[in-house]
Amino acid sequence: MTGRARIKEIAALANVGTATVDRVLHGRSHVAHATRQKVLQAQSAIESGAWTVHGPRPWRLKVILPEMAGLSTEYLARCFEEFGARGNAVVECGFSKKLEPKALARKLRSCGSGKWDAVAFQALEDPRVREAVSYLKEREVPCLSLLSPLPNSDVVGFAGSDARSAGRTAGLLMGSSCSHGGTLAIISGGQLYRSHESREMGFRSHIREHAKHLTVLDTLIGQDDSDQNYQNVTALIRGCPDLVGIYNVGGGNEGIVQALQEADLANEVCVIAHNLTPRTRKHLSEGTVNFILHQDMRLLAERSMNAIIGSLAKEHHEPSLIPIEIVTRENLEWRNL
Repeated sequence: MTGRARIKEIAALANVGTATVDRVLHGRSHVAHATRQKVLQAQSAIESGAWTVHGPRPWRLKVILPEMAGLSTEYLARCFEEFGARGNAVVECGFSKKLEPKALARKLRSCGSGKWDAVAFQALEDPRVREAVSYLKEREVPCLSLLSPLPNSDVVGFAGSDARSAGRTAGLLMGSSCSHGGTLAIISGGQLYRSHESREMGFRSHIREHAKHLTVLDTLIGQDDSDQNYQNVTALIRGCPDLVGIYNVGGGNEGIVQALQEADLANEVCVIAHNLTPRTRKHLSEGTVNFILHQDMRLLAERSMNAIIGSLAKEHHEPSLIPIEIVTRENLEWRNL
């Protein structure tokens, strides 16, 4: 620790007035959440020695994530806030309407006003999003895609995991768990996340090659929504008496578990999902979900910050892929989020 940060130092790093810093430090109201976040980041960075003044102002970074996308996304936002003040930078996390390319493109374009130095965002596969990224590049605001890649675009890099490999891993686990044959279902959030599409492709390819005793149905689209997934799985159960496995490439696991429990099929159908959260941890411990394919959101945030700062410093730094971890009930007690 380097000692207590002075109000003027915090104000300079957070790019706010000293009166605003005073209100935040004393817990007063009438301060926006994003502003309060920047002030506390700056205070932490100065007092921990993570920041040293070596420029006219800190880098200002914007992170855009989908709203109401679940606990793993909320946790990722907190991780970015934690790493926000490292490397002479402060971060503000914002949210865009889930699975709405037009809304995301509008949010991205708004970052070209001169307020932000760089942007990290969860990419949607849509021409309007690509055009917004190009718009920001013209204004020298680099963009980094998170969790889902946006290839052949003007992003400076991608921070996430190998989605096709994750899907093939799910196929391996499913094939081993359902050795006596039957029907499998895939549930996807839709085709806007390339990562979801790649997970599905990897899963199908492995089952096709190595588990020919299993039949894979057409993909069900659930929009990463628990209610929609509940309706889809309820209908699936009625029409598929030999259902033995469900692979959810996206979110909304609560609806899947609920539908299986109501049909007395929990612990009978093999369920594979993504991202360890307090909810999926509970499902694993109860046996209603068999495997979780997890990517460390804290590591993702750290590597993303390194890549963004590297780009701003004109030092190209492509983040390495985040490993896919297989979490089961047997190794759950050793695994943090």
